[in-house]
Amino acid sequence: MNVAAQRAIGPAVRLLCQVRLVVLAFALVLATLDGTGWLGVFLVVLAAPFSFVPALNWESRGRVYARNGILLASDIVVAVVALIPLAGSPLQAVYAAATAALWGLFAGLRLGLVMAVPLCLFQITAYEPSWRGFVTGVSGAALTAAMAWTGTMLGRRLRNQAVTTAELSTAREHEAVLAERLRLARDLHDTVAGDLAGLSLTTRGLADRLEREGAAPGTVDVARRLSDAVQTAHRHTRSALGELRDDSRGVTGPVNEIARRWSERTGIPANVTVRAGADEIIGPGRARHIRAVITELLENIRKHADASRVDVLVTTTGLAAELLVTDDGRGLPDDVPATSGYGLRGIRERAALCGGDVIWAPAPGGGTAVRVLLPAEPDHPAGDPTDDAPGVVPRQPPRTPHVHGGRTAEVF
Repeated sequence: MNVAAQRAIGPAVRLLCQVRLVVLAFALVLATLDGTGWLGVFLVVLAAPFSFVPALNWESRGRVYARNGILLASDIVVAVVALIPLAGSPLQAVYAAATAALWGLFAGLRLGLVMAVPLCLFQITAYEPSWRGFVTGVSGAALTAAMAWTGTMLGRRLRNQAVTTAELSTAREHEAVLAERLRLARDLHDTVAGDLAGLSLTTRGLADRLEREGAAPGTVDVARRLSDAVQTAHRHTRSALGELRDDSRGVTGPVNEIARRWSERTGIPANVTVRAGADEIIGPGRARHIRAVITELLENIRKHADASRVDVLVTTTGLAAELLVTDDGRGLPDDVPATSGYGLRGIRERAALCGGDVIWAPAPGGGTAVRVLLPAEPDHPAGDPTDDAPGVVPRQPPRTPHVHGGRTAEVF
């Protein structure tokens, strides 16, 4: 059972535990009124914590209760014991039904029915030896089994509802991000891009006019360099506009396109390798982060690395994504931490947002290697087949190494 499934069934678990507590309260009253019922009082007090504690802290400890075989076995024994003060009372069937539904809720149908067998047998033998007692006991046992099935179906529906809610939240987040990117693209196009286009024509015309009018060579050279700088800024702005409007999904196509555009602008070859099937494994949220991180890393290489070659590798481990970008440039200076600057800080923030990490290290043969680890997206909170199997630890995303001081000596 993962955290999402634990939270999804939490309200139902608390409700069933509260039902059991109410029944135990009535059992305590009956045992107190019975002059020889001190044993019943003891049994009720013994059973109460097994309902009170899960109802109190299921949100924080639910997975421990659902996976701990000793606790589950103890709950079976205590549930049977709690029926003793209720023997012959209609409350017996209510307590057994609520208990079976609770077990089916987090243990699944098969295990829930197995756990409910002692409750069913006790009810069949608890009534007076007559046809009426036999029918009443069998009816109570049937109700217990039916409630185990009901609890299982309720648990599945609650977990499926949690999955649907998470998917809708992810879709809305994607739509909001896409809308913001399009707004920024429109604003850039209407302001900065247009101004740079006009400034580019003006500076080019100024350089040509100065040259025609016989201005000093130094002045013409400055005008030419100013015109080239404005044109470069305009190209970069247009490239940024294209990336902002790029709402494509997946990894392979967009990453290759980003590397191609970057190579065309810089003249530096960028070799991209994406593991086969990565588009099916990496979710849309992680894919967007990967595209943004690659764009930022390539820009940092262009500005600071003085590299002649870049390699981009995107792989997957289970459902987690791993990005490795290496260059053969000058490497990171020893006195500059890997988290300095807004760009590198943004990469660390993106990784942390996904529960991952970033490692900067010297690349073999010189240059820098940056590894970005992004655990799997939480888009299948109830899809693991082990969710209904207590005692089985669900699959966890790979642990990411910690970087002390923003740098590491590890070599990739």
